[in-house]
Formats: sequence, structure tokens, C-alpha cells
Amino acid sequence: WCKELPVIQSLPKSLSIKDPVDRVLDLLQKASLATFMIVDHIGHMKQWKILPGGKRAGAGTIQLGLKFFCFSNMVGALVQMKKFFALSASSDDTSKAELTCLKTAFKHMLLVLQTAHLSLLCPSHDALVGFAGMITSFMDVKAQWPAAKPVAAAVVPKALAMEVAPPEADEKAKPKSS
Repeated sequence: WCKELPVIQSLPKSLSIKDPVDRVLDLLQKASLATFMIVDHIGHMKQWKILPGGKRAGAGTIQLGLKFFCFSNMVGALVQMKKFFALSASSDDTSKAELTCLKTAFKHMLLVLQTAHLSLLCPSHDALVGFAGMITSFMDVKAQWPAAKPVAAAVVPKALAMEVAPPEADEKAKPKSS
């Protein structure tokens, strides 16, 4: 609960974006994300019988909210691809920022697939959606996982160290057979 508040509070910042295309895309993404969160709360309150069911029961309301989440992720994928193309046009080699944009766009596209299925907007196969869910979950866990510390080179005492001869030396040491 209340995860929509930071998204709603960031809407005025979106209005200050100079590029009109970026401004519209940012507003659409944030507004549809906030709408999803609010509709999801209403759906849960209907499931808990706090609010009357009406035309849509709790599950139907949550599916409606997932359609907004699907749209938000579709716009998010477009924003990331737009950033990627802008970055790739400005440099010749692939940068870390470009790879990050591609990974984020891929994750948004997988979320579009999942939410289109779950909202019944465009049902697909459960196995495909489950596999996409595993990939996005892995991406989320990987982002939260602490970075591995670099392993220092092991110090081996001279008494335990073995000298390794180059392969040419082994061939010279072997007797030649006639």
C-alpha cells in the first residue's frame, strides 16, 4: 500500500521535461502505473468485502488494473528503446548505459507479455508466461544480490610451489624413437 504516492508525486517533474515526446511518454508511463496501483487496491478491497463487488468482482478489477500495468510497461519499453537509439547514435562502441537500456527494455517487454496474459487482454500459454516470469524474477534478484568481491591471488609458500616446465621442455626430454 502507498507505493503509488511517489509515482504520483513525480508527475509534476514529468511536466518539466523539455522534449514533448519524452514528456508525453513519461507522463503516460507514470500515470498508467499509478492507475494500476490504485485499481489494484480497489480490487483487493473488493476481494476482502470492504467494498461492494458491483459489475466486476475483485478478480475482474485486478485484471483491469493489470491492463494499465501492461500499458505502463509497453510505454517503458518504448522509452528504453528510444534511450538506446539516442545513446547508440552518439557513440560508435556499445557502452554500459546502452546495455542497461536493452536489458531494461527486454524486462519491460517480458512484463508486457505476462500482464497481457494475466489481464486476459491477450491470453497466451501458461508455460510461456511462467518462463517469462522466471526470467524477470531472476533479473530482479540479480539486481538485489550483493556484488561478488574480487578474489585476491592466493599466496603459495615456496615449499609447496611446483615449477611447471613449458611443453617444449617435455618434448626435448623424451627419447626419440626410431
